[in-house]
Amino acid sequence: MSLQTYVLENDEWVSRTVSADELLRDNTAARRKTGRQSLSKSPTCGILTKTIVESPVIRWVLPVQLRSARYNDVALIGDHCVQICELGRDRQLQDVVSKKDFGSRIRNAVVMGSPQYSRKASETAEDNIPVKAEDSDTEMAGLGATGSGSPYVNLQLPPQLLVLVLEKGDLVFLFLQKGPARSWVFVSSTHKVPGQRLVYPGFHMAIDPSSSFLALGCAENLFIMYQLESMDNLQAQYLNRQPLQPIKKREARSVKGIIHKIEFLHPTHGNEVQVILMIIIVQPDASKLAIYEWENTSDLRKVFSEERKGYRLDEDYRLPLLVVPLKVRNAFLIITERITATCSDILSGPPTFVQFELANREDTELHHGTREPLWTAWTRPIRHPPYHDRKDVIYLAREDGLINFLECGDESEIETSVSMGSVDCNIDTAFASLFHLFGDVLVTGGDSGPGAVWNVQARQSPQRIGSIPNWSPTVDFVVTNDGMLEDSTESSSSSVGKMVPYQPDRIFACSGRGITGAITQFRYGLQARIGLDLTYPFIVRQCWAISDLDLDEDMERGFFLLLALPNASSILHLSGDLSEASEKDQDATPYDLTSTTLAVQEANGAVVQITANYITIVTPAGCYQSLTSDVIRDHTAVVADVAIEGSTIALAVYTGSDFRIILLKIVGLEVSVQRTFDVEGEVTCIAMGSYAGSLVVLAGLQQGRDPTLAIYPAELEQQSHTEPLLLKLLPNADTSSHNVANSWGPSAFGALTSIVNLGERFNKAVIVAGTKDGDVLTIKLNESLPGSHEIYRDRLSPSPSRVYSGAAVGDPNAILVCSDAELVIMTSYVTDRQGGHFEEIYRVWPTDGDRPNTSSPPINAVASLHEQLPEFGNSVMVMVSGSRIMVTELQRQPKPVPRYFPVYGTPVKILYSKRLEALITVVSKNGSPSLHFLDRETGHDLSLPLERKKLNEAYNYHEVDYITGLGNPDTRAISLTTWTYRNGGVRGDWIVLAMRRKDNEGLLLIISAESENVSTETNGSRRIRFWTKFDRKIRDGPIWSAATDEHGVFLCVGEIIQYHVIEQGKFKISRQYQLPSPASWMEVVNGRLHAITTNHSLMVLDYKSDWYEEDEQMTELHTDAICRHSLHAIEIGTILSPITLLSDRICGIHGLWAPDEDERPLSLLFGAELQASIRRFARGYTRAVWGSIKNRPRYGCLPTGITGSDIIGLTIDGSLQHFSLLNEDAWRFLRFIQNLAIVSPLICPHAFLDWTTTEISPEPEMYPRIYMHVDGDVLQRCRDKRVLEELASKPQDLKRFRELIKPLDEDGYLPSTPGPDDNQPFFELAYSILKYYLAPVLS
Repeated sequence: MSLQTYVLENDEWVSRTVSADELLRDNTAARRKTGRQSLSKSPTCGILTKTIVESPVIRWVLPVQLRSARYNDVALIGDHCVQICELGRDRQLQDVVSKKDFGSRIRNAVVMGSPQYSRKASETAEDNIPVKAEDSDTEMAGLGATGSGSPYVNLQLPPQLLVLVLEKGDLVFLFLQKGPARSWVFVSSTHKVPGQRLVYPGFHMAIDPSSSFLALGCAENLFIMYQLESMDNLQAQYLNRQPLQPIKKREARSVKGIIHKIEFLHPTHGNEVQVILMIIIVQPDASKLAIYEWENTSDLRKVFSEERKGYRLDEDYRLPLLVVPLKVRNAFLIITERITATCSDILSGPPTFVQFELANREDTELHHGTREPLWTAWTRPIRHPPYHDRKDVIYLAREDGLINFLECGDESEIETSVSMGSVDCNIDTAFASLFHLFGDVLVTGGDSGPGAVWNVQARQSPQRIGSIPNWSPTVDFVVTNDGMLEDSTESSSSSVGKMVPYQPDRIFACSGRGITGAITQFRYGLQARIGLDLTYPFIVRQCWAISDLDLDEDMERGFFLLLALPNASSILHLSGDLSEASEKDQDATPYDLTSTTLAVQEANGAVVQITANYITIVTPAGCYQSLTSDVIRDHTAVVADVAIEGSTIALAVYTGSDFRIILLKIVGLEVSVQRTFDVEGEVTCIAMGSYAGSLVVLAGLQQGRDPTLAIYPAELEQQSHTEPLLLKLLPNADTSSHNVANSWGPSAFGALTSIVNLGERFNKAVIVAGTKDGDVLTIKLNESLPGSHEIYRDRLSPSPSRVYSGAAVGDPNAILVCSDAELVIMTSYVTDRQGGHFEEIYRVWPTDGDRPNTSSPPINAVASLHEQLPEFGNSVMVMVSGSRIMVTELQRQPKPVPRYFPVYGTPVKILYSKRLEALITVVSKNGSPSLHFLDRETGHDLSLPLERKKLNEAYNYHEVDYITGLGNPDTRAISLTTWTYRNGGVRGDWIVLAMRRKDNEGLLLIISAESENVSTETNGSRRIRFWTKFDRKIRDGPIWSAATDEHGVFLCVGEIIQYHVIEQGKFKISRQYQLPSPASWMEVVNGRLHAITTNHSLMVLDYKSDWYEEDEQMTELHTDAICRHSLHAIEIGTILSPITLLSDRICGIHGLWAPDEDERPLSLLFGAELQASIRRFARGYTRAVWGSIKNRPRYGCLPTGITGSDIIGLTIDGSLQHFSLLNEDAWRFLRFIQNLAIVSPLICPHAFLDWTTTEISPEPEMYPRIYMHVDGDVLQRCRDKRVLEELASKPQDLKRFRELIKPLDEDGYLPSTPGPDDNQPFFELAYSILKYYLAPVLS
C-alpha cells in the first residue's frame, strides 16, 4: 500500500509516493503529544539516610571534669558531636562517651566551673562503683528525670559543666553521671536564647574566671549577659533532685557595629568580686575597645543600661586574630596578622600597648598559601594556683604547627618567649593543654589531616605520643569493586540471599592537604592499639600468659608467655612494664618445651600445662611432670586436643582411627585416670563447662558428613549416667525442636574446630562453636528436653574459624573469633524471633600508631593479660599473628579505624582499576599535578612514569618524573576516569585525565598503563608503567567535566558538551549540546548522558539517535523543572523505573524520576536536608561477610542496583552517609516512628523543646517532598534505647502503629487475629525492621 503526498525537498514542495511503513516509521520517530495519551505515573518512594562514619573534624578541645575531680577528662567537640575522653596514666586518650543528638550544629562552647586536679580522690562509695565506658547518646534531660532512686546515680555534682550554644538558639549545660547500667550518661539543661531576629547568637561566647557570668555575643549589634548560679547552689539543686537551672538572670545590651571579640579579663589579685568584660566592636571607620567593669553583686540592668563608648584602636590592632586574657595586671595579649602586643592599664584610661616579638617566625612545610601563617589558637597549661598570683604562662599555636611558649609577670611585660618548635600537623581552633603530673600534654587538631597528642617536658620540644584521626577535607572517594559473588542459578526469590561478596569492597578517599595529604581507607570496628611488638623466629600457634610463681619480693614484677610452636613450645619472660623480654631455656623453666602445648590453666596459685607428650603442674611449693602415655597407660595413643576445668582434665586421644575421651583428676601434684569414653567418629575439638548444673565435656565429633556436638558427663563422683548426649548439627532439619536460623540455604556445616560454653542465657544453655568452613554456630539447648536445640549460623570467613571466650578481654558474654584473615568479636547475645544469636559483630583492627599506613595483621590466637597486668584493666591482651606476638589494648567502642597512605601532597582525584589492581590518584605537589598508582594492600607507590617517543616505526620509552601533560603548576585536574574503548576489532583500556589550564583552556590526556613483568626470582616489587598515549589542547574554553562510553569521550567545554570519537586515528567532535550552565559532572547511564549543571540541576540527553543524520546536536530528553546548584548524582532506580539521587551545595539531596515519555520534566519523588553536602556518591559491596548475606531487599526496601550493593555518599567534612530506597509502606511506618521520636525528650532532647508548645500529628505526610525523608540516626537512637513501646504508648498511636506495620510482615510473624493487648509481636517485628535498616554497612 502506498500514498501520494507532498514533502519539502531543497526548499520546495514536491509530490512523492511513500509507503505505509515509511509513513508509520516517520510518524513514530516524530515527537508529538496527544491529549489522550496515557502518561506514565511516578512511583511513590522515600529515602532513608544513615550516618555510618561521623565527621572527624574537631572544632574545640576543652579540658573539663564532667564526672568528678578524680577523672582527667577532655571534651573533643565537633560540629554535631561531643566526645568525652579520659587522659590515662599512659598519656593516651580513652573514649568515655559521646553525644550526637543535638539536632543542630554546635556554634560555640565553653567550660563552667574550676578544675580540681590537685585534689585527691575523695568520692563517695557510690562513685567508686566500677563503671564501663559506653559510646552512647543516653541522656537524662534534666535532673527531674534522674529522680528514680537509681543506686548508681552519683549525688555529687562534678567540678565543671560544659556549656554549648546551638545554631538553632539553645543554650545547653552538660555533665555526666552514672546510669542504672553502670555506664556514663549525659545530664542536660537546655535554655532558649530569647529573640528570633538575632544575628547568629552565640557567634561569640565567653565565661568569666569565676564562672559567675556568661556572655553570648551575636555577630553584630547585640550581646546577652547571663548571671549564673554558683556551683554550690547547683549542687543543692542536684541533691534535691530539682531540674538544673544554671541561669539566674540575663540582660541584653545593644551595640553599634560588628562584634569582633568578647572576652572576660581576670580581676585584680585578691579582688574576687571584680568582673571585667572586654569587647571589640568594628565600625566602618574604626574599631573600638569597650570595657565594662562591675562587681558580681551589682544589678546587671544598671551595669548595661547604656553602651560604653570605648577607646578607638589604632589601625595595627583593629582586627586582632586572638585576644588572650592574662591572669596578671588585668592585661591581655592582642595578636594580629603581623603584630603581637600586650594591652594593659585598661581600667585607668586609654589602654597601653607594648609590642613584642615571637621567636622563630619562619614558615613550616605545613603552611598552605602565599601569605604569612596565622596564629590560630592558645591554651593555658595547668599550674598550681599560687603560681598564677604573680605569673602567667601561655602556649600560642600557629596554623602551620609552630608552638610558642610565653611567660608574663605581674611587674613587666613578656618575660619569656620561647619557640617550642613545630608539630607535624596543622592547628586550627582545636588546641588545649591537659593536666598531667609529669609535664604538659598538648592536644592539637586542625581542619587538614590528623591531630595528635604531645608530651612537653621542660625545655624540650613536643614529643608525639598519640594521634587523633582526621581525614578531612575529603574531596573524592572510590569504592573498589572487589566483591566476588556466589550467584545461585535458581530463579526463586530465596536465591537472592545467596549472592555473597566473600571479600567486601573497600573505600578509599582523598584526604588532607599538603605534606599531610593521604589516601585514607575507611575501616570500622574495634581498634586494638599495639604496644609491645615482638617477632619470634618460628610460627606461633597459640599463646598463654602465666604468672611468675617464683617471684621474690626483691625481684622485678613480671610474667611469662608460654608459646605453642608447631612441634615444640617456648617461654618468654616479660617485665611488668613491658620494657624487657627474654627467652628461657628448658633448664631454666619447669615447663615442657620439647613438644607443642595444647592447653594451659592457671588457678589457685597453680599452673597446669598439657603438651603433646607431658602433663606438668607447677606450684610455688613444687612441680609435677609425667608422660601423658604413662598416666593413661597407653604408649600408642596420640593426644589430639585437651580441655582443663578446675581439677579435671579432658583428653581427646586416638590410636589408629579409634578415638577416646579420657577424664583425669588432679589431686595435689598427682594426676590419675577417672573415666574413659569410647567415641564413634573423629574428635575435632573439645571443651569443658557447666550444663544442667553439672560439669560436662563438650566435644565436636565428625561422624560422616555432618558434625555432631557430644555432651559427656564429667562429674567424677557420679557413676550412674555415663551415656553422652549426641546432637547432630543439621542445617536443614525442620522439626520443631531442631531449628536453624540463617540465610545461607541448606549447605552442610563444616567440622567443629573449637567450642566455648557461654553458660545459661534466658533459661537456655548456650554453646558457641567455630567450624572449618568459617561459620560460627550459636547453639541453644533446652536442658529440660534433652536433644532439643536451635542453631543460628553466622558466616564470618571463608577460612576456618576458631572461637575464644570473651573473658580474654574481660567480657564473658562475648566471643572472640580468629581466622586466617581477621579477628572478630561477637557481643550482645539476644533471643528473639530469629533465635538466639549475637546482635553485634565487629572486626578488631590491630593498629600501630607509629605506622598508620600498615595493614592490620591477621590474628590466629589471643590470650588474656588482665591477671598479669591488672593496672591496665581488662582491655590488655596478647594477639598472635604468625610469628608476631603483640601486646594490645582493645578499645571498647566501635568507631572508624582509618588507615592512611601518605602521598606527600594534596590528593584531588581517585579511582580504582581492577585490571591493574591499583588505586589511581592525582596528587598536587607544590601546585604541580602528578599521577600515581598505589597498591591497595600496602599503599606502596607503584608508579613508573614514562615518556613515549616514536623512533622510525617503533616507540621508544624512557623514565621521567612526569608524563607528558603533567608537572605544570598552571594546570589543575578536573576529571579522572577510565575509558574502556571498543570499536570493531579495536579494543583499549585507558585512563582519561581532563585538565584545566590557567589561560582558560583545557587539556585532554589519554593515558595507557600496564603492569610491569617482575621476575619471581629477583623478588622485585611490582611496578605499573604508564605514559601519555594522546594529549589534546582544548582551546574552546575550560574543561568542567568528562565522561566516557565505549566509543568516545564527553567533555564539557565552557557551557557546551562535546562528544569526541576516534575516526581514522584522530579525535573528532561528532555531537554537541549547548547547556544553560557548565556541567560539573557527567555520566553515561543506560545509553543516555546524564549531565549535572552548576546552576540548573540534572539534564538527560540522547546522543545516539540518528533522527537527523546531518544534525550534530544531542537531544534533550528530560530536565529538572527546578534550578538546583548540583554537585553529584547516582542512578539508584531500575531501567523500568529510573531514579537519580542528586546532591546540591546546600546540604540537600533529591530523588528525581525520569518518565517514560521524552520531553517530560523530571519528577521530584523525595528530598532531604543533611548536615553536610554530599560531594560524591558511590555504589559497592562494603558490608562485612556476616552482614552482606542479610542485605537482600525486604521489609519494603527497594533495590538500588545490583542485589546486595549499597549506596554511599561522602561529604566534604569526611562523614559517610548511607542511603536506602523505601516503598510507600516502609516509608509510612518508619516516618511514623520518626514523627513520634522527634517530640520525645528521650530521643531528641533538644529538638523536643521546639514542639512543646505545638501539637503535631505523627501521621506521615507526602508533601512537601522533604517529608519523604526518614532520618536513620533518629531511628538508631530509638533502637539503642528500645523505646518504641513508650513512643507508641498512646492508644491512638499504638493503633496506628499496628496498622502501619502489617504490610511489612513478610514472614507472617504477626498473629492473624491479634487481641487489643497483644502488642509484643508488633514491637518485636518493629525492632527486627529497624535492625535490618540500621545494620552496619562498613567493615
